Amino acid sequence: MATDNSPPRNRLILVMALGTVGTLFVLKFVFDSYFTFMFEGEAKAKIAAPAELAKLHEEETKKLTGSPIPIDKAMGELASKGRESSALIAPQPSQDDGPLTGWSQGLKAKEAAKGGEGAAKEAPKGDAATPPSTTAATVGDAGAGAAPQKTAEAHDAGH
Repeated sequence: MATDNSPPRNRLILVMALGTVGTLFVLKFVFDSYFTFMFEGEAKAKIAAPAELAKLHEEETKKLTGSPIPIDKAMGELASKGRESSALIAPQPSQDDGPLTGWSQGLKAKEAAKGGEGAAKEAPKGDAATPPSTTAATVGDAGAGAAPQKTAEAHDAGH
């Protein structure tokens, strides 16, 4: 009997394996692009042209251009008048003092929680050369029975 004693042809096996993997890799992209092309073509064929939408746009365009005053002219007139001409939409300052009241009550609660002595200790003492207006400037409302309040300088130094 005859036996084949020749060495295996590793180089040929490696070339054939790489060629097969490369061919499969290229064919995947070819088939993907073909599928995408065909799918998009079918989708475009199935989607009808929006005839109702085109008709609606046409009617709206006729209404805008066929009015007694063309839309461009009306827009120009509104732009020249500005917002000041209409008192209905002109900005007005608010008359609501609710947020300010709540804020001042919050300050009084903080001072009460600290204690009257802590706020009095933080207040700087004025000397004879300093006018009383700079040391007596207080933050918040001063009223009867109110807790001692910080001066403006002490308030700024605390922050």
